[in-house]
Amino acid sequence: MGGIVDQLPTLLGVVVGGLMSYVVGALTERSRWRRQQETRWDGQLLQAYSDYGHAVKECATRYQRFAAHRGLTDHPAPLEPTDAELEQAATVEGRRATMVEALSLLTDAATAEAVRKLNRCVWHLEWLARGQLAGDPASWAQAFSDYRAARVEFYRHARRSLRIAEIGTLREMPWPPPWRPVRNPSDP
Repeated sequence: MGGIVDQLPTLLGVVVGGLMSYVVGALTERSRWRRQQETRWDGQLLQAYSDYGHAVKECATRYQRFAAHRGLTDHPAPLEPTDAELEQAATVEGRRATMVEALSLLTDAATAEAVRKLNRCVWHLEWLARGQLAGDPASWAQAFSDYRAARVEFYRHARRSLRIAEIGTLREMPWPPPWRPVRNPSDP
């Protein structure tokens, strides 16, 4: 019996060492799995943010061109809202709306709120551009400024949710840019 008692500390050491090895291995594997999942979701979220941002800009540009046709703004390529162009605008809007669904699943609350605000600004542009809401150049300018500010806010929240460091301050640039002459809507 003395032999077993003498070997008990060694056996306990082997058992405790084996348990510790198992626990450390399991924790390491769990940590590695979590990192892989975060990377996977971050990649999908980055793509969703990018796709949504592109779709929003595509909508805003099209609405800006419609607004230029109505004389609400000065754009170098006004676009007449023909049936074909309105159908294309609806397709672009549908793509933007679809992308909101992915963001609703993947993003945090602050970024989701920035998306909702940006959507409302895009809709405001659309209503003004299509004549569904009475407007003039001043109301268009305000709506477009609100849209640009909401877009900057969306990107700020998107970068934060992806843990991307701020590399500089995005500031609102004047529109139209200072190098572009402002056309008086009453000029021919």
